[in-house]
Amino acid sequence: MRWSFRPSKWSVIGAVAGCIVTVYLGIWQIHRGDAKQALDRQYAAAAQQPPVELQAATAPLAGLAATAVTVHGEYLAERQLLLDDQAQNGMAGYDVWTPLRLAGGGLVIVNRGWVPHGASRQILPPLPAPAGAISLHGLWRSLPEPGVRLGGSVCAPGHVPADWPRLVLYPTAADLACFYGEPVMAGEVLLAADEPAGYVRDWQVSTQGLPPMRHYAYAAQWFAFALTLLVLFIKLNLKRKP
Repeated sequence: MRWSFRPSKWSVIGAVAGCIVTVYLGIWQIHRGDAKQALDRQYAAAAQQPPVELQAATAPLAGLAATAVTVHGEYLAERQLLLDDQAQNGMAGYDVWTPLRLAGGGLVIVNRGWVPHGASRQILPPLPAPAGAISLHGLWRSLPEPGVRLGGSVCAPGHVPADWPRLVLYPTAADLACFYGEPVMAGEVLLAADEPAGYVRDWQVSTQGLPPMRHYAYAAQWFAFALTLLVLFIKLNLKRKP
């Protein structure tokens, strides 16, 4: 008994294309998991470094996942933002963004941590903040970004929201400047866990979105899809000859 393997041109093209796509997606998920693990290590290392003082004239801290900083100034507690669509341990909530006017001038956003949604999204949680001059420390990083940004600015030029706090979804530095009517530093200070007047704070990158192990699990699934496609291609085109 002999076997014949004569797949059609289109089945070959389909199988090759499917395997390429699924293998590519598996490799991409591995790279995403590796990148998040590397960023977690950088966050941990930054927390052990001597902090630098953050001032309005501080050069942009580009290229770094996080930098330890100290900040001196006053909170603008009456003009806070709630970064929507944030989760902790499977619970939905907000990150509390409190603007702080630096002692040397200029505004910077301080992320004071996560709070859960209330009984109704129409009723926002109270967000008390210390009054007067304060000093704090934390990690400076660039503003968080969504996986895909849709649409343009979320704040029309010259528009200042009448009601505070305001719900926002990944605003840019230009959006923040629009909200406050003046330039805002293009980043945020993640308030250190040992600082008072904060909320839930777990600043590891792996807790934001999918953790590294979930990316690796998805990679295994994509590779399994590629293997299944290859087996089906061979099985459907391998015929027994009498």
